[in-house]
Amino acid sequence: MITKKSLQNLNGLLMLSAIAKYQSKRKAAEATNSSIDTVNKYISNLEQVLGIKLVVNNAKGSHLTSRARLIVEQVENVQDMLDKIYSQHRPENKYEGNVCVCLPQVISAALFPSGVAAFGSEYPDIKVISFSTLGSPDYREMGIDFGILTSPPEDSREFSLLYEKSIKCDFFSSRAYLEKYGCPENLADLLKNHRMVNGLQYENYIPGWKELMQQAQHIVFSSNSAFAVAEAIKHDLGIGLMPSRFTKGEICRLDRLANGLDITVYLIANNFTKDIPRVKIVTDYYKAALDRI
Repeated sequence: MITKKSLQNLNGLLMLSAIAKYQSKRKAAEATNSSIDTVNKYISNLEQVLGIKLVVNNAKGSHLTSRARLIVEQVENVQDMLDKIYSQHRPENKYEGNVCVCLPQVISAALFPSGVAAFGSEYPDIKVISFSTLGSPDYREMGIDFGILTSPPEDSREFSLLYEKSIKCDFFSSRAYLEKYGCPENLADLLKNHRMVNGLQYENYIPGWKELMQQAQHIVFSSNSAFAVAEAIKHDLGIGLMPSRFTKGEICRLDRLANGLDITVYLIANNFTKDIPRVKIVTDYYKAALDRI
């Protein structure tokens, strides 16, 4: 029989699991919508019940003892079990609820999924929550269902790599810019004689980009925002790099100048939620969108 004391201990175990994930009582409190005093109360009660020390606090945060880590391994699948129970016993609502995704701006700017209206009509009760970050997102800290990264994911029990793709990039300019300055004949001509728009974020995940920009003679605008880079190109400021499928009516792709300047992206999924129907259908949708760029 489940007693009030058992429920209290279960809450303590879930608090312990949150501390293990975030390495901080404050972050664990935020993640569980609790106060630090509440977290301390549950952990203290659990330590008394088990008769062992579970959490050690120091200047760097809160860390689990070796005994506590063994306990947490047995707790990790509780949320997964609950989600599976919900999905099995609420089939009429299996495509209802929130799905959280995070991706870097440079991918978000090129990716905005086609057919999004049709998807929304087919699954009207799914609410997609999308976060964009300047660099590759810290997916382990964000509580996401899946994400797109620009650097290889670290080994993790919480996330799995589902898909990897190299996205081709090209240089773009506005038509007005080409009418005024002409089209560069080759990469050397581009770097020496043309006005450049520099995407600072590319230095982190496009091999050779930093060295190319060191050779560029006329960098007129630099930004770590992919949206700002796109706007600068669109408004005739200069020539800049974007994913090849970014093509819009107001800007032109300059073929054959950016050979080998590619972005490798990694689609990762939360192991605890990836098989929930609403999460799987949105993940598959984003994967298909990646396939198109």
